[in-house]
Amino acid sequence: MRIAAGRSVMKRGELTVAGLLGILLITGAGTTASNEVSGAPATADSVAIDSIETVPAPARLSTLLDSLRAETELPVAEVRRPIERYLGRFSDDRLLVRRISGAVLRESRRQQVPPSLIVAVLLTENTTLRPEAESSVGARGLMQVMPFHAGARLCNSDDLVDVDSNICHGTLILARNLRTTSTSVAALLRYNGCVRGTNTPDCHRYPGRVLARASRVRQEILAGANPRVLISADSAAPVQLAGR
Repeated sequence: MRIAAGRSVMKRGELTVAGLLGILLITGAGTTASNEVSGAPATADSVAIDSIETVPAPARLSTLLDSLRAETELPVAEVRRPIERYLGRFSDDRLLVRRISGAVLRESRRQQVPPSLIVAVLLTENTTLRPEAESSVGARGLMQVMPFHAGARLCNSDDLVDVDSNICHGTLILARNLRTTSTSVAALLRYNGCVRGTNTPDCHRYPGRVLARASRVRQEILAGANPRVLISADSAAPVQLAGR
């Protein structure tokens, strides 16, 4: 896997509307995703999609925007618990799960990337949550970062096996891709290194796998939140979760 370079930090508000919509505009097909690191059997949660909505109905568009807004505005404590429960399905190491969730939330706030998307990329890259995992092309760690990206000033370490450093580097690359491409699909293809698909012929399916998982994570985050928090900033109406 080859990940596009990126060292600058995304400031609040720089994630484009097109990128945010692309993160959310997904359908619910249910084929299984492959484990790209360890080759272990895919879990029941590992779903893929074959199509992405490009012209959503107005009502669905409003729902999706509300759900993203709610996720990003929730207090950290209300997001952390469902993320830990979700990650706990993939590892029995509670300390590791807590450290991963803490790093995800820190980088989500710092780099303005939805936590559900970070978790989705991480689990698509490394379903077994092995910090020491290394791919056949040398990508390392939880978010499978190539070594030539190591050493970003923001991350304070070039150790890609370290949980915090790896998630910092992976999110930094993801944030840059979201900022510099027109859609989340393009950003995820770039993260995966899928340019022509010659090395991995089915790599065009990577965005669907990530986005389907991100939708599931977001639903669980919102389902576990205090209902008083789930109010649309525009309409003052309760947020409706996207269809499963």
